Amino acid sequence: MIKETLKILFIDNHTLLEAADVVGIKQSDIKDRLIMLQHMGYVREVCNNSSPKSSACCSCSASSSCSGNNESIEGKAYELTEKGERLCFK
Repeated sequence: MIKETLKILFIDNHTLLEAADVVGIKQSDIKDRLIMLQHMGYVREVCNNSSPKSSACCSCSASSSCSGNNESIEGKAYELTEKGERLCFK
């Protein structure tokens, strides 16, 4: 499941909605998978200028615990970590 989800989202470059359709699950479930993959260290959030946060938030070590931060992944961008790349290209 991990490798399949990483491949669909980051190698095939599907949106969350497209990925959910490919896998045959709800979009909320694919979002949950993405959050899980982040917690496991396969992906990381990257600074995304379309996010409502200021550019200072991207470099702030407290941004993950900021009161303005929530668990929504809307407007966030993610990339594979080295761990994720190793799994995908294995």
